[in-house]
Amino acid sequence: MDLPSVAELNELNRVLLAIVQLSDSDDGCKVRSVIDLCSSLTFGGHGVDHFRTLKLCGYAGLSQMTKGKVKITELGQKLLDFNPNNYYETTEQQKAFVAEQLILQGPWQSRARDLFLSFGPNYNKLTYEVSLYENPLPIRYNSIVHLLLALGVLLKTDSKLIVDSRYVPLIRWLRTTNGGVSEQELDRALQANMKLAGQAEEAVLEYERERLRLMKRSAEALLVRRISQLDVKAGYDIESFDGDKPLFDYDRFIEVKSSYRSELRFFWSENEHRVAEEKGAKYWIYFVGGLSPKEAKHIIPILIQNPATRLAQMSEMNIKVATYLVEQSHEIQLKEFCQGKTKGFLL
Repeated sequence: MDLPSVAELNELNRVLLAIVQLSDSDDGCKVRSVIDLCSSLTFGGHGVDHFRTLKLCGYAGLSQMTKGKVKITELGQKLLDFNPNNYYETTEQQKAFVAEQLILQGPWQSRARDLFLSFGPNYNKLTYEVSLYENPLPIRYNSIVHLLLALGVLLKTDSKLIVDSRYVPLIRWLRTTNGGVSEQELDRALQANMKLAGQAEEAVLEYERERLRLMKRSAEALLVRRISQLDVKAGYDIESFDGDKPLFDYDRFIEVKSSYRSELRFFWSENEHRVAEEKGAKYWIYFVGGLSPKEAKHIIPILIQNPATRLAQMSEMNIKVATYLVEQSHEIQLKEFCQGKTKGFLL
């Protein structure tokens, strides 16, 4: 079904409030009664197709309509809960609810995904955006863009459409689901040690910058960037440089693995393993073990170059291919290296 227009957002309130007012049992009320009540209340002097609004509510899961009767659902009641004063105008809390539950994760999710695949990541501002001049959107996106602007998901400048920072995680998830990753799989990945992983990635980001500065590669150090916050499908977290020669094309792709424990053990996704095979010696795993919040700025990681090949060659490592669980089975001899204040171990 088509998306609701901006004007129809307010009509959702009117219809749902009418259903609640007219229902005297769990069976709901007559559809005809809802339409008659809504038709008796005119705002702004414009005609409204209340039956279409009822169908919108049904499609969105806000109400259920069967055999000439309609009743509000739990989801519909949640939407009304964000309008405690029973206003006709959609509240800001309701706008956020519609954006998150109905557009970005609900029945119109595919429409939103199609739009946001046209956006590109802005790694400096940690958002997604599209240029209205360099990459103008097709006309078919006009209705959803207008709606998302009204809901506050999108911000508009003279030349760009930009995703509001509040919705970046959802857009990130939405873009990823198109690649065959299930919602349940992604949710587990996002929830597992999220805080620890974020600390480790920030620590490795600074570690890399300092390593390059000590190699007299200050310009490259400034360009090291963390991409994991926007591109979960990349197969790595940080783009950096080897630094052995002046070069402004990224040639070190770092997947950060971390653990509160010191022994070498981490989960490696199928996508990460595939990207590691593709990039070969340019792909690195930085394992940060024994990480604690107080010591996150002073890490000494284990660096594994070309892990798809290196780990498979080591008898000291177990790799359970079904889940790519990599863990240490025997004592490992690590080679210590030092560049100024930056220290680490090579596997």
